[in-house]
Amino acid sequence: MTRILVIEPELRARHSLRAILDGAGYEVETVPDMPAGRVLHAAHPVDLVVTGQIDGSAHVDFAGARVLAVPGGVAGREHDIAERVRALGAQHCLRKPFRRDDLLAAVRVTLTMDRHPF
Repeated sequence: MTRILVIEPELRARHSLRAILDGAGYEVETVPDMPAGRVLHAAHPVDLVVTGQIDGSAHVDFAGARVLAVPGGVAGREHDIAERVRALGAQHCLRKPFRRDDLLAAVRVTLTMDRHPF
């Protein structure tokens, strides 16, 4: 079964993402921030990291996992967000707000993409 780690600071968004991904048959873990995500992935590696935490920090290494960025608050900040997504090392990006079907399609695409950032 495909394991997904959701790193999302907003509680409601974290629960929504988990419900959608659980309902699609994925095994899902959730955490509120990158440090907790790194610890969880080190202990129990995942196949995909879905994260809304795009903080612009240096590349975050989730060895063996692909990364789907789901940033919010993009309007007017497209260039800044694109740079942060690249710094994160994400393979794919889906901007909020999005629909359930959009998320599931992005997950499927990201799981089949090369692990190198775009």
